[in-house]
Amino acid sequence: MNSPQEASPVADILIVDDHPNNLRVLSTILEDKGYQVRKIISGKLALKVIEAEPPDLILLDILMPELDGYEVCTLLKKNPKTSAIPVIFISALDEAFDKVKAFEVGGVDYITKPFHAAEVLARVKHQLTIRSLHLALHHKNQSLYEQNLLLAQEIKERERTESEINLLLKATQAISEAVDFYSALEVVLLHICQVIGWDFGETWIPNKTQTSLECCAGWYAKDSQLESFRNERKTLNFMPNEGLPGKVWLSKQAEWIEDISYPCDRLVWRTSVALDLGLKTALGVPIIFDNEVLAILIFFKRESLKSEQRIVNLVSAVAAQLGSLIQLKKVEATLKRMNSDLNRLATLDELTNVANRRSFNEHFKQEWRRLARERSPLSLILCDLDYFKLYNDTYGHLAGDFCLQQVAQAIQQEVNRPADLVARYGGEEFTIILPNTPIQGALKVAERMQSAVRSLQIVHAQSPVHDYLTLSLGVTSIIPQIKLDPLILIAIADRALYEAKQQGRNRAIVKVLDSSSPEMEFYLSR
Repeated sequence: MNSPQEASPVADILIVDDHPNNLRVLSTILEDKGYQVRKIISGKLALKVIEAEPPDLILLDILMPELDGYEVCTLLKKNPKTSAIPVIFISALDEAFDKVKAFEVGGVDYITKPFHAAEVLARVKHQLTIRSLHLALHHKNQSLYEQNLLLAQEIKERERTESEINLLLKATQAISEAVDFYSALEVVLLHICQVIGWDFGETWIPNKTQTSLECCAGWYAKDSQLESFRNERKTLNFMPNEGLPGKVWLSKQAEWIEDISYPCDRLVWRTSVALDLGLKTALGVPIIFDNEVLAILIFFKRESLKSEQRIVNLVSAVAAQLGSLIQLKKVEATLKRMNSDLNRLATLDELTNVANRRSFNEHFKQEWRRLARERSPLSLILCDLDYFKLYNDTYGHLAGDFCLQQVAQAIQQEVNRPADLVARYGGEEFTIILPNTPIQGALKVAERMQSAVRSLQIVHAQSPVHDYLTLSLGVTSIIPQIKLDPLILIAIADRALYEAKQQGRNRAIVKVLDSSSPEMEFYLSR
């Protein structure tokens, strides 16, 4: 199978923004990479331009006079001519509400201002690639639909029997309802053998290295006597042009053997076993998509039968349907992988590869609600690299970035449970969520984190507290309550971290909120 092509660098991109500076910056970033860029300064004008000449991708600002970005996107999605065009919102609005609304009206992505060239290019390329895959799949389906129309005409012209037509219908239904290729294959082999009156059906698939054919799990036998033949063949492998499967694989053409007992027809390995079972005729048909052989269908019959083009055409038609299914599953897997990559970008901190602030907020709220129901403790650690500004000023920001990466990984290695979460909270601050963990356990984790960072021995010559980089940590714990504002736990951890810094840094301070304190009453009232 040909791998999906990346988005073409000459894709047509329309930027809609009422600020000329934004238009200039974005167009420069994209044009430098070879994209064709058009610029529009209003939503109303954009709708007219898009209707007249639809682009491949739209970068749409939210805050614009007359029609804002949300309204423009809503109108685009209502128009069948423009509804499939992907829209990436661009805005200085960074609240979760704004992003959620952007996706609700039909946006596929969201880029916040100020722009970062690498992020803009990555997100644009990703959406253009997805659009390219969708268009390719649409064209393939359209091509297959046209082929089916021609096939239907041939069926009518040759006056094929009603049972053969029913086979095509059953095969199509089995393929459309199948969870995967193998489940569809077993049903299809059964229908083919029953309709054409053959006794045995099997499938051969190229191995991962494309060097030989392996027997596939899907097969059909008319009676139990043929199971011994199946057991013999499933241990075999065929090289190109070796045996009937290998010959069909190499030629990419259907092959009909009238009588496998003839000396000139030694294409069937273990012929003696086949003859003992009374098998005479063999047929091999390739499953092809984009000129690539994806599998070989092999059939046997217990009587000598001259070649019938009618049967070959019928089985080839079903093979085309199976080829489309295999391709569809591969495209779906590619799209799933790409969406997974996009989700990873949305939840991980790009520098440190631990969870980002957004992921922390979602996980924190989720665990708060869960542990409130279970009445179990939730602990939180908030930590800060001591005198990190001095470190950046002394060694430079590149060294500072590398330092943050090392620290993040060291902290991550000390947190092993599936529900625990390490996140970059901002700048040089990290936070750790520890569900079902009492305060004593959280303090032990904090101490292990301190030790792990010290063991890195990252030199910090300007630090007033140590020759190496150190951590200050605030540790707290609470049993969540539904009526209690979750922010209380973050506030207490932040206060504990502040006290750790006030007491000289390079230490962990534990602080637990008294349930009878005025502060507790404040958060209960929120």
